[in-house]
Amino acid sequence: MIRVSCCQYQIEQLPNWESYVLKIKKLVTDAKNEGATILVMPEYAGTEIACKKFNIDDELYSALQPLIPKYIDFYRKLAQINQIYIQAGTIIEKTKLNKFVNRAYMFSPNGSYEYQDKLQLTEYEKSTTLLERGCQQKIFKTSLGSIGIAVCYDSEFPEIIRSLVKQGASIILVPSYTTTLAGLNRVFLSCRARAIENQCYIAISYVINKVDLSGGPDNTYGQAAILGPVDTGFPDDGIIAQGKINQSMLVTENLSLAALDLVRKEGQVHNFEDSFTQINEHEMRFVPF
Repeated sequence: MIRVSCCQYQIEQLPNWESYVLKIKKLVTDAKNEGATILVMPEYAGTEIACKKFNIDDELYSALQPLIPKYIDFYRKLAQINQIYIQAGTIIEKTKLNKFVNRAYMFSPNGSYEYQDKLQLTEYEKSTTLLERGCQQKIFKTSLGSIGIAVCYDSEFPEIIRSLVKQGASIILVPSYTTTLAGLNRVFLSCRARAIENQCYIAISYVINKVDLSGGPDNTYGQAAILGPVDTGFPDDGIIAQGKINQSMLVTENLSLAALDLVRKEGQVHNFEDSFTQINEHEMRFVPF
């Protein structure tokens, strides 16, 4: 059985590493108690391990680097002990002198791990001049099926999700961090469209409420959701489950790959199939008007 838990997660200034460990262990326990086989955390959740407020992003990002090996080892063991897949949101990781990526790690119950870097940067991320975009997409071949990760803004680009689905991903995990209701809705509405276009599952996790780790505080808005096709066997609006905005909680629901196969074969429309067989065959004609 595939059962996904998506967090509505508060990033806090924690006093020490031990406090972080206790917080995450409780989160995993809560997800396990809900029967989850996959836990999805939000974008930038990993910055919490700094356990301190910094004046600027550069200071925060630099402080994270010596802690990343411990972060990876902690989640690797946590996933293995609890026999759950953990998508730990994202953390900022240095790749070259004065450049960082927004990196989403995925940890397996078998002790292995991999990551997906954010491919598209928001205007704020570009303005810091610290972050660089990722250049590769990955498919996570799990015992539950093939999974892709699209970090927040990446979900707003149809071709990013389409390329994952074309390579066999049926579930797309979307760790997100949005500082306005407009941003929340851009991600949410984009994910609804991606689920319809590709007849796949999309699971979104968000940060909630105030975040104050570097510079001025951010007010974030989050309403986690699990989305699917709008067709036979699925809700009429495609919303399988959704949380209450800005409340700390898990949004948990079962996913069925058999239901996806059925809707792709016998649904009212065949978005997935038709996207392969027709769209690229259209001839473009320019006409005077």
